Amino acid sequence: MSMIPGPDAQRVKMHLLILWVIWSSNLIGLCALYFLLGRGEPLPASVSSQPLINLAGFAPLFVSIVIRWLVLPRATRAGAMLVMFVLGTALAEACGILGLLLGGPYRDSLFVLGVLGVTSYVPLFAKRLLEPKGSGFIPNN
Repeated sequence: MSMIPGPDAQRVKMHLLILWVIWSSNLIGLCALYFLLGRGEPLPASVSSQPLINLAGFAPLFVSIVIRWLVLPRATRAGAMLVMFVLGTALAEACGILGLLLGGPYRDSLFVLGVLGVTSYVPLFAKRLLEPKGSGFIPNN
């Protein structure tokens, strides 16, 4: 892997560190909320009056999946990548939080889906920031 020479290398490394800190804090925060709020038994399905409210966590998770797999890979600038990364991880975390607060019988399932959603944002994809951009007819020549 080739590094960007000069002063931009330090800026790119700091950007990668920021992505890792944001990702890990979202994941740790979601797990901490589960261990604080999710200790009791989930409500049985017969107690919940509106099943659509119990599944409210799917909406932000769906938007987060779209951002992760369709929008984020097309981000070319570091600033746009950071914004989409923060928005996507926050929406995936919202799935787990809504599951804890409104999930009822689906509480644990929505929490696991939220954790998987946040986990899909592991900043390994950001290594492409370290690689120089190709230019010309045949890139990287």
